[in-house]
Amino acid sequence: MILAFASLFCVVLAAHFLRMGAMTGVLVCLALPAVAALTRARWALRCLQAVLLLGSGSWIVTALRLGAQRRAAGDPWLRMALILGTVAALSALAAALLNRRSVLESFPLGPDSALPSTK
Repeated sequence: MILAFASLFCVVLAAHFLRMGAMTGVLVCLALPAVAALTRARWALRCLQAVLLLGSGSWIVTALRLGAQRRAAGDPWLRMALILGTVAALSALAAALLNRRSVLESFPLGPDSALPSTK
């Protein structure tokens, strides 16, 4: 469930990159949750967390930039800032939830981390 929550915010971030025309960002955001889910490797989980945290920062920068543009134009900006701030907070929350013990136990360390445990 937590991985699905993180995947949702990767899709939202992919849409953000698509709007900017950054196809590499789109592909990374769409592929990384699948790689993490299929390999169950800790490195993939950490990469997913990093992308979500960087995405959260990107949402904040975007909110600040658009807010400044809207204020300068005399347009309303508060609703946009609240929406993007919420998306940034939820992206950061998704990254933080990936540190839960139940998730980490599903992503073992070591060179055989992509293989199922025989215990």
